[in-house]
Amino acid sequence: MTDSDLDVLTIGMMMGEVSPPRFGVRIGEADHLLLFPSGSATIFSLALARLGGRIGLISRVGDDELGWWMQATLAAEGIDTAGITSVPGQLTPLSLASVDDRGEKTFAYYRFPDLCDPLNTLRSEEIGDAHLRRARVFDFTESSLRSLVLRETSLRLARRARDLGLTVCYNPNYRPSAWTGGSTEAADVQREAVRLADLVVLNEAEACLIAGASEARAAGRRLVDLGPSLVVMTRGPLPVLVVSGAEVVEVPAVPADVVFDIGAGDVFHAGFLAEWKPGADPVRCATFAAHASALKISRPPQLTELPTRAEVMARMGGDDQLATSWTAPMG
Repeated sequence: MTDSDLDVLTIGMMMGEVSPPRFGVRIGEADHLLLFPSGSATIFSLALARLGGRIGLISRVGDDELGWWMQATLAAEGIDTAGITSVPGQLTPLSLASVDDRGEKTFAYYRFPDLCDPLNTLRSEEIGDAHLRRARVFDFTESSLRSLVLRETSLRLARRARDLGLTVCYNPNYRPSAWTGGSTEAADVQREAVRLADLVVLNEAEACLIAGASEARAAGRRLVDLGPSLVVMTRGPLPVLVVSGAEVVEVPAVPADVVFDIGAGDVFHAGFLAEWKPGADPVRCATFAAHASALKISRPPQLTELPTRAEVMARMGGDDQLATSWTAPMG
């Protein structure tokens, strides 16, 4: 059992990101650039806090001005930073990101072993059971599984969280170029993560890779067969799939005029967990998440532009009541 003062406890990368303020502009073409906290777990945490969730982040940053600024920024947004520490001798990672006018994303990462990779120093024994028990949900992503050392840490924490009675959520956020063993290694490791999870939130390409399937519904069913009770799958402009057992329910995607779409999946992930509680309607949660993600991509990438709960509810028509139960339709 848990004695939670947090809704979610997540583990992942903190890095600074430098980017143009809008879609269709490369780094070298912009008249100015923005610096903001990034890394999938960081964007997820910031989005969840803005959506009304109580979130704690487990991470490591360099012992430098960028790391200190990021910790202070997250704390000011209401994120619990008790699980974040600075690592002497390490610098905080940095990325440069842009999206061209065809929607193609370009990333350059400044993250180097033993110099600029503080999260890789984290060990599972540094996070006590009392800290894990603070949350209802333990959440982790593919970014904490890429290196052998951090993979062991993250999977151990997920197992401990499950044994302590937390719900375990896995969100791949897969980056093919980050895996030295290629897609075969990535799929094998992520299947292990899925087996530890009660809830999986991912996109169609990730689902097909992990499940070894070529079609979304088949992939969702295979993932459920691995162990999670619920799989939620985004498919770009196509309806979101909510899969539980043999049942598959479609949730309409929400159209948006794209300004900057890096982080859309992180905000969907946050939107779902901002609404999700045991017994809640996952279709309702997916609908909330789809509206939150649509708002995110229709705005510049600044932290202040992340959607709030009130904005999402207004877009949905103002109904701020969670469903208390859900039965998937048959057939």
